Amino acid sequence: TLSTDDVYEAFLSEDRSRTFLHGHSFTGNALSCAVALEGLAVFDDESCLERVTRLEELFAERLQRLAGRPAVTGVRGIGAMAAIDLKARDSGGYFDALGPDLYARFLAHDVLLRPLGNTLYFLPPYVIEDEDVHRVFDVIEEVVTSLA
Repeated sequence: TLSTDDVYEAFLSEDRSRTFLHGHSFTGNALSCAVALEGLAVFDDESCLERVTRLEELFAERLQRLAGRPAVTGVRGIGAMAAIDLKARDSGGYFDALGPDLYARFLAHDVLLRPLGNTLYFLPPYVIEDEDVHRVFDVIEEVVTSLA
């Protein structure tokens, strides 16, 4: 279990009533361990990490094209994750009113993306084809350009 120092300190005591009683249901479960090992084998057998590297390169190219748009305040990516920060409509953050509007705009283009407020995330499965990555980024560019 990971926590901040403040949370850790709140439960650090000789008084057992303050104990953080969080357990791990699947710790050491033989079936879960076997499935995890098979998952790691798939990563090796199907060269998943090489694919993630290719996606990261492709995302970097496409994010760079978005970086200069008037509605964009920042772009970032790592591995097969891309994030685009957009000018907030009201409060900014996860509850900004821009999120639901973006969601509807993407659905109108048959692209399912779930913006969190004024931040748009793209985290496709590793099996996505380059052509589909470009299609999604083309739609993102179109929608983001229409916001300016």
